[in-house]
Amino acid sequence: MQKQLLIITLLGALLVGCRNEAQREERLARTYCSSCHQFPEPALLDKKTWTQKVLPEMAFRMGVDLSQLFNMPQNDYPFVSATLPNSPMISQQDWEAIVRYFEREAPDTILVAAPAPTKALTQFKVEAITLPASNRFPLLSLLQVDTANNRIFTSNRSNWLHQWNYLFEAIDSTQLGSPASSITLLPEPVVAAMGLMDPNDQPAGALLKLVNGKPQPLIDSLKRPVFVAAADFNLDNLTDYVVCNFGNYGGNLLILENMGNQKFVRHVLSPLPGARKVIVRDFNNDGLPDVLAQLTQGDEQISLFTNGGNFRFKITTLLRFQSVYGSSYFDIIDFNHDGHFDILYTNGDNADYSIILKPYHGVRIFLNDGKNQFTESWFHYMPGCSWAVARDFDADGDVDIAAIAFFPDFKRAPEQSFIYFENQQGELVPHTTPLAKQGRWLIMETVDIDTDQDEDILLGALNFNNGVPANIVTGWKEKPVSILLLRNNKNTEAIVY
Repeated sequence: MQKQLLIITLLGALLVGCRNEAQREERLARTYCSSCHQFPEPALLDKKTWTQKVLPEMAFRMGVDLSQLFNMPQNDYPFVSATLPNSPMISQQDWEAIVRYFEREAPDTILVAAPAPTKALTQFKVEAITLPASNRFPLLSLLQVDTANNRIFTSNRSNWLHQWNYLFEAIDSTQLGSPASSITLLPEPVVAAMGLMDPNDQPAGALLKLVNGKPQPLIDSLKRPVFVAAADFNLDNLTDYVVCNFGNYGGNLLILENMGNQKFVRHVLSPLPGARKVIVRDFNNDGLPDVLAQLTQGDEQISLFTNGGNFRFKITTLLRFQSVYGSSYFDIIDFNHDGHFDILYTNGDNADYSIILKPYHGVRIFLNDGKNQFTESWFHYMPGCSWAVARDFDADGDVDIAAIAFFPDFKRAPEQSFIYFENQQGELVPHTTPLAKQGRWLIMETVDIDTDQDEDILLGALNFNNGVPANIVTGWKEKPVSILLLRNNKNTEAIVY
């Protein structure tokens, strides 16, 4: 009897010890893995992805394992090393405890259902366009419309900036030092040139002013700028610029204060990398332009930077997301017509350390209660969703949505790289076309290209072939499509294309 009691006591102590250790591992994980961003729940990824991809990357960023530095391009080394801690942020023993926690709690696999069926796209006539300047494998980095001058800008990985009329006839072209990602058009065209398009931290990007179509340097030493907007932030009648320096390990959200005579002072709104897009508007109606920004690397968020004058900004985080969500784009519009802006949000970036289909990728609507408190009201699963816009495409008084995915489910639903959601009495009904398989769409723009009083849609192709089935890549090569034009036929009889 005493022997049995001893065994039971030892087993009990062992179980308590295991439970205490498991609790310690979770406590460490939640403490350290939420110190820089929102805590990522283990269930968001499978064991293999956590232990072989994501956690080794985190060990590097926390200074636990710096071996990645030896495999890094020499030009990146000084800029990446500057983002790392001077000493490990955690002991090796505690780090191993965190790894055990994720390995224990994460599922073996992430089950992802095939995308739901959609209706045939009938509102738009789909036309494939191959730009004369394109090679056999379109690689666009920019597609932007200048409605004031009826022209379309495109840029590509070969560093060319082209201008076209609405018939896609060439107007002008010039070669830049790097691919362009964004243009602000007023009061004059200013181009964000990325330096290097692929992930890097080299300050090789620049803003270039177009003078008679030719680029002139405006400011240099930017870290992969992916978006630029212009505004007079201090009301001194000089144009300032807000720049999304996406970077990689480093980067920031930056305002360039115009001092005149081509001189600028830099004001950092956020020191975090991954700034993707901004919307500049006087959100509080005090006469000063504010900045609504999306940050997409690590601490994924949408934040409002309220202008307090003299380049002082109050930061209010409106939405924050799990660090593996892959935030990719946002737009704002008043969906429910209550007088307050709501947020259209996409997440589907799938190119870094967890390249698997994720059931939480897609497009979402967050409704504003009038006090800038946002609640998710709609979600549609869309693997690899990378861009969405909200417009009344059918001019019936409600808001429709167009969305693209750069990382769609190529094997089961490649046509869902573009989805048009028609608002039918409050229900957003998805429509697709098989012609969406003709390219890998990185960029989307809307414009009334045929002046028939409705908005058409342009999709720009960057045909990277990683993760794409061979038969689809073969189709891209045999019939290269630079731009997919979806011509809105809301005023004509519906035809299936």
